[in-house]
Amino acid sequence: MSAQKDTQSAKEQEKLKAIPLQSFLKYANAFYLSIGMLAYDHKYSQKWKEVLLHWTFIAQMVNLNTVLVSELIYVFLAIGKGSNFLEATMNLSFIGFVIVGDLKIWYISRQRQRLTQVVSRLEELHPEGLAQQEPYNIGYHLSGYSRYSKFYFGMHMVLIWTYNLYWAVYYLVCDFWLGMRQFERMLPYYCWVPWDWSTGYSYYFMYISQNIAGQACLSGQLAADMLMCALVTLVVMHFIRLSAHIEGHVAGIGPFQRDLEFLQATVAYHQSLIHLCQDINEIFGVSLLSNFVSSSFTICFVGFQMTIGSKIDNLVMLVLFLFCAMVQVFMIATHAQRLVDASEQIGKAVYNHDWFRADLRYRKMLILIIKRAQQPSRLKATMFLNISLVTVSDLLQLSYKFFALLRTMYVN
Repeated sequence: MSAQKDTQSAKEQEKLKAIPLQSFLKYANAFYLSIGMLAYDHKYSQKWKEVLLHWTFIAQMVNLNTVLVSELIYVFLAIGKGSNFLEATMNLSFIGFVIVGDLKIWYISRQRQRLTQVVSRLEELHPEGLAQQEPYNIGYHLSGYSRYSKFYFGMHMVLIWTYNLYWAVYYLVCDFWLGMRQFERMLPYYCWVPWDWSTGYSYYFMYISQNIAGQACLSGQLAADMLMCALVTLVVMHFIRLSAHIEGHVAGIGPFQRDLEFLQATVAYHQSLIHLCQDINEIFGVSLLSNFVSSSFTICFVGFQMTIGSKIDNLVMLVLFLFCAMVQVFMIATHAQRLVDASEQIGKAVYNHDWFRADLRYRKMLILIIKRAQQPSRLKATMFLNISLVTVSDLLQLSYKFFALLRTMYVN
């Protein structure tokens, strides 16, 4: 009896040391919770918490879209009057960022049921015990994903709060502390409202509102990207494990039924990973397309602002904005390339494993597996774009074309 208890307690301790699936999703979940959103159904969620999150989400979205409308009106008025062209082009970069964040939040919220199914299927595939996790090298994959994620959201947090707090810090240092000059009240982002926001408490209300909107938009952007990259990392981990499992198999040393069962399990595992990739593309396809289109325009507009001459403080913020846009593109393209490489490895593993002494029927079935593996799984921005590291060079070329057009319009 005591031996059974010791065995059970040992198993429980082993599970505690094992890495749970949620370790890959915690960063995305944290940013989604900050705007009151659950991307997928969580176990043991309480009703009152879901109600609180629901109303928090509504309040955040109302504030975000109100700020977006005020920025759009400012740009239309500036272009219509032919004044403040530089401020309008700077605002277009912010507007593009907000629209993409808005689109991601809306679209991912509509995909909650499908996301729940994807996470559930990954949990079924996820090994529980420490001994079962060892062949998957989960710690290595988690640490790599964590490094990417921390750098990614760290850079974007620095960017957004540099913009948000710039004028507050400017006032505290130049006016309140040093008394160098009279402070002119400014907001982080150019906007239009039907009243004078620079007087009284209206200024503080507008300033806080824009800060909250900026953070909400950023959270929606970061959470969608990190959730997608976490799911891709998990699928890549399973592809690598499947490749190693195939290469380690020695065929033909036992009855044919043994090899047949191995093939059946391998094909079922491979098919489940392919279906997971298809679901990830259907969930995040629109988000990926908006990412690459907006990044192209962002790089164009920010590059234009940098070449026409700006103050040093504006230049620093523009460099940050440009760098973050590039980091976003490279992070997504890197994960997409890893998915292509890992899925292509299946065919190589089938060819490389010891099949020479196997039954002829077994060897014929290997041809079908290799043929299917020659069509690698990819991240797709809907039907328009297959994403890989090659996509980055295409994006930079497109951005340069827009930049040259905008520069020509400004000079003429």
